[in-house]
Amino acid sequence: MKHSVRELLDVIYRYYPRGTDVIEQADIQRYKETEEYVRMVAARRRAATDERWPALLHRIKERFPSSIVTNDSLHLPTGSLDASYSFSFSLPDTADDRTLWFKISFIVPYYLVYCYRLVQFVKRPERFRVVFGGINFFVPRSPRDPKLVSNSDDERLKSVTFNESYIDFELSADELPCAEWIARDIEATFGCERMPPEVGIVLVPDVAVNPRTLGEARLYDCLFTAGQEWVPPSPSEVRTPGVEVDASNLTGRFVAVLKVLAALYRILWTLTPEVQEAQARGAFYGGVTADGVLHREEVLLVLAQIRELMDPPKTPRGIASKRELEAAIRELEALVASWDGEGKPPAAMVAWASRFLASWLVDSEPEASSSPSR
Repeated sequence: MKHSVRELLDVIYRYYPRGTDVIEQADIQRYKETEEYVRMVAARRRAATDERWPALLHRIKERFPSSIVTNDSLHLPTGSLDASYSFSFSLPDTADDRTLWFKISFIVPYYLVYCYRLVQFVKRPERFRVVFGGINFFVPRSPRDPKLVSNSDDERLKSVTFNESYIDFELSADELPCAEWIARDIEATFGCERMPPEVGIVLVPDVAVNPRTLGEARLYDCLFTAGQEWVPPSPSEVRTPGVEVDASNLTGRFVAVLKVLAALYRILWTLTPEVQEAQARGAFYGGVTADGVLHREEVLLVLAQIRELMDPPKTPRGIASKRELEAAIRELEALVASWDGEGKPPAAMVAWASRFLASWLVDSEPEASSSPSR
C-alpha cells in the first residue's frame, strides 16, 4: 500500500465535506455548494478527458474479442457520480456467463476487481403473501402463526430456500488468468495497485456519499463508487423472502379482516383515476399490508379518501356505479360508527363486505400483484 488509512482519509476529506448529510433536499443542496463537492466534480470531468481510459478499454477488447467489455463511466463528463473509472468484463468461454467488475480510482492510485457469488440460505419465513378478493395482501407476520393460518404446521411453511448475490474479492482459478492480464495493464497504465478489501471496507464516520448517510460510507464508497454492499450481512441480517399462502388455509378470524379490507380497497381503487388507468394498460401492481387485525384508523383513513373521490366520481366505473358505491359507503360508515375498536371486525361488518364482494365483479379487473400500496 502506498498510503496509510489516515492518508487515504485525508484525500477523502479533500473531495467530500465532513459532517454534511445527504438525506433531505436542503442537505443535498448544501452539500453541492461545498468546495469539496466542486473539487470532485472537476476531478470527474478531468478524468473523462484522459485518453488512457478509452485506450485501456480498447486493448482489453482486442485481447479478449469473445468477451463483452462494458464502459460504466459514460456519465463522468457530466461531473456526476463516482470517483473511479468502471467497467465490467464477461469471462470468455464460461457456461454460467460470469462477469468481473473493475474500478480504477482517479483520486488515489488504486483499483479493485471483484465478482458476485450466490450464497444459499435456508431460513424460517417471517412474512407471507395471500391473494384474497382479487387483492394481494402482504402480511409481515409468520405463516406459522395459528391465529392467521389454519395449517400452520405445514412443512412448506417452516422454511424457505433462497439465494443471495454478494461481492467476492477472491477470484477463482478460471477467473484469474483474464483478471491478472487486465490488472497488469491497469497497473502499467495508471501506476496504481489493488486496494486490499480489509482497507477498502474501513468506515469513514464523518462523510456521506449518496446513498450512504453519515456513518455508513466506507473507503470503497468514497474512493471508487457508492451503493455496493462491500461487506455481506450476517445470516441473521439477511432479509428472508415471504412464502405464498392459499386463502383457503387462513383462519376464520383473519378471513373476516381480509374481507372488510378487500371490499374497502376495491371501492377506493375503483374511484382512483391513476389505478384505473394503470389497470386499463395492464400495469397495475398494487397490494395492501395486513397484520391480522382490522384497525379503525385505517378504515377511517380509506373512507376519507373514498369520500374525496366521490364528489364527483373521477373514473368511468365510479360514475357508472355511483349509486351502488354511495350506498355501500354509507352502510360501512354506520357500522364503523357503532364499532367499539380494533381486532376482529363485527359480524355485521363482515356480512357487509361479503355482500359487496359477491355483487362486485371481482374477476372483471386484473389481479393486483407485487408492491404494497400502504
